[in-house]
Amino acid sequence: MAEAARGSPEAVLEIGNRLLEAPSERLVASAFAEEVSGQDELFRHLGLVVLAHCITLTEQGVIPPAPARLLVAALIELQQAGSGFVAEAGFGDLYTNREAYLTRVTPAVGWFGTSRARREALTTAYHLSLRERLTELGLALVRLGRAIVTVAETHVESVMPDYTYLQAAQPTSFGRYLSGFAWPALRDLQRLEALYVRVDLCPAGCGSINGSVAFQDRAAPLAHARDAMWQADLTIEAIGLAVAAVVGLDRIAEDLMSFATAEFGFVRLSDRHGRASKIMPQKRNPFVLAFVRGGANRLIGEQAGVAASGRMDSRMLPYVAAQAALLMAEVITELSSDNERARAAIDDGITCASDLAERLCLTLDLDFRTAHGVVGRLIGRLESEGRVLASLTEAELQVACRNAGAKRPLPDGLLRSALDPACCLRARGDVGGAAPREVVRQIGELACAFRQHEERLRAAERHYTVAEQRLIAEALAFTEGTA
Repeated sequence: MAEAARGSPEAVLEIGNRLLEAPSERLVASAFAEEVSGQDELFRHLGLVVLAHCITLTEQGVIPPAPARLLVAALIELQQAGSGFVAEAGFGDLYTNREAYLTRVTPAVGWFGTSRARREALTTAYHLSLRERLTELGLALVRLGRAIVTVAETHVESVMPDYTYLQAAQPTSFGRYLSGFAWPALRDLQRLEALYVRVDLCPAGCGSINGSVAFQDRAAPLAHARDAMWQADLTIEAIGLAVAAVVGLDRIAEDLMSFATAEFGFVRLSDRHGRASKIMPQKRNPFVLAFVRGGANRLIGEQAGVAASGRMDSRMLPYVAAQAALLMAEVITELSSDNERARAAIDDGITCASDLAERLCLTLDLDFRTAHGVVGRLIGRLESEGRVLASLTEAELQVACRNAGAKRPLPDGLLRSALDPACCLRARGDVGGAAPREVVRQIGELACAFRQHEERLRAAERHYTVAEQRLIAEALAFTEGTA
């Protein structure tokens, strides 16, 4: 078989060496095309990885200085091409596309890939890319958390019904309800920081599955070369983090989609986050919420694929989660709440039923199950009479309690306090409760936590930006013989 032409697909794919035939057209059009199309995100990071590798091997005496300078100069030129470089499926993946380019522009291409597997280079690029995406997701979650905190602290006494199974359950405040979504975002940030530490460990220099014969002066390395090449758990953890984040966003979106309807009317989304119907003039469709929920569904599906394959294809998924978090931060910042409408939704007293039962238990000689039964039967009777719980009289309640075995008289004002939503909130002053003072305390704790996370994320962002700039400067100096 004739020797493959320099820079041809056959040359970079090693046709004529171990393989004697070029890949089939169908393989190129399907598997190769799919692989390379998913690697655009890695272009800049792969360039950095290859530059660092070439300079390190030259410093270790593996690559001679003269061809090394030619190779680094060509790599810098390619790095500067950026989006102007178009990878072709016929040349294989992004790594072999890079090799094909170098074959056309420098005679030093033979030193490209010395002492390293293609997978090592791409895995290291994946780590760099994922590290940036995690930082972006973290900062997006911080913005979401701060938006929640800012709006929540102005509504700690804005009474509204809280819901379970879409049924009015207990009184809460809009601020307390909203702040409940900040805690999952905070846990996402804690998970993200833990993952970042693992992603920041470097596979570079491991050579292949059992290390490299050439000493490569590895820094901050992954300890085991084979493990460094196949960290399936890392990709699963990354997609898991993205899914956890968007599931939290999905819960907010689901609630706001209901609360923004005319049937509830508790909130109104900004026009900037909606879409008009082309057939029904009255509609203000909450398109942004549907988009966020759709993104959550998509990532949940992607998670199954990543878990099964372990492939490094989750680098863009933190980006999807970050965009959803930024959108939701906008939505929360710009929505308006109708506090009067929300307060009117609890005027019937039904959300105070559990408060009434608890107070009967605490002040009369009734166990809670008995007190619960008293209130439940009263609500059923009132409902059959076309009445609401707020219309219950103290005399009616006293009779019901006596019939249940209560020996003590009903304390004055108990019914009035139990059916007053504001009193119900103030009574819940324990840690995690809905009392305004406790909500304010929690909001302060959240604000402090989000600020600290942002400081650490910004520091990490500055660190890798400076490191990249330093590498490029070192590479330029290397080509000029001044390094």
